[in-house]
Amino acid sequence: MTQGSLVDLKVAARLASRFAAAGPLDRSYLLDDLDGHLDELVKEAEPLVSSETGFNVPRPAVARSLSRREWAEANVESMASLMRPLLEKVESGIGENPAAGVIRFAYRPMLGAQLGAVLGFLSQRVLGQFDLLAATKDEVWFVGPNLVLMEKRFGFIPRDFRLWVVLHELTHRAQFEGNPWLRQYFLDSVHRFLGEMDLDVGSLVQRLSEAVRSEDGLPLGVRLLKPEQRRQFDALQALMSLVEGHGNFVMDRISDDLIPTAPRMRRALREGGLSSSPMAKLIAKVLGLEMKKRQYEEGQIFCSAVFEQGGRQALQLAFSSPEMLPTLEEIRNPETWINRSLLRAAEG
Repeated sequence: MTQGSLVDLKVAARLASRFAAAGPLDRSYLLDDLDGHLDELVKEAEPLVSSETGFNVPRPAVARSLSRREWAEANVESMASLMRPLLEKVESGIGENPAAGVIRFAYRPMLGAQLGAVLGFLSQRVLGQFDLLAATKDEVWFVGPNLVLMEKRFGFIPRDFRLWVVLHELTHRAQFEGNPWLRQYFLDSVHRFLGEMDLDVGSLVQRLSEAVRSEDGLPLGVRLLKPEQRRQFDALQALMSLVEGHGNFVMDRISDDLIPTAPRMRRALREGGLSSSPMAKLIAKVLGLEMKKRQYEEGQIFCSAVFEQGGRQALQLAFSSPEMLPTLEEIRNPETWINRSLLRAAEG
């Protein structure tokens, strides 16, 4: 995104850093060996995730431990890039009227500040992330202070908890790196949806502002969608539900045999509403695709039903092509997707 765009990235980074409040453990000795430990756990977990998913990732993952501030700043350009079609539409709506320059001058720092604030607040809750837009696709990020703080808060065994989080994030990496078409399909879908939304600068500012103030995240805010927009919206909801549900499904399958304390961690975190990944939270809050806990659970139920019917190969089929992705209705009624996939396999 260029310097002349509608979001001031320098302001966004500065505000992201400011709102990413330092945690009580940011300078703790408990973080001293975290990089090495996460690296060991990634190496241990990667073949397990590959075996469970059946997805072949060509390069090994690299664990990277970040502070809250580093995580927030690292996501500024990613989110601005993801929002590009929406920002371009707002920009064209400003037009070339005599006041256009003043409007841009006023809104660039305002939008930058709001985006930075959203990321800063999110940084206080993020545990791990595989960033779809990161230049280094091998990296998997972990917010060290948040991991250690969660371990202390709930009395989790550090190795168990870190491995649990690592499994989830490596599953997301396997989904997108093991199915190369999926990344671009996802980004194209988001861009296409945003490019057709009817928003002016004021409503975009309000959307970002509400994301900062809301404890539960940005309300849906997609009003009066045209039929084609609604189809795109439902398809994005279905894809996010599949990706997140599959992440939880794989994590649970592996951890049930490997991590004795997994059931307690699952109860503690999922009942607290922390099951979704930051990838989903970021997109949901800023773009108005906020998903409820029930929708992630539906995604996991879908994966369980498909696995029970056809095993790992059937689940792989759901990630094999755009045509085989489940619709929102199929996520909620797995038998309809199973019947469709069986029919397709018979025809093939």
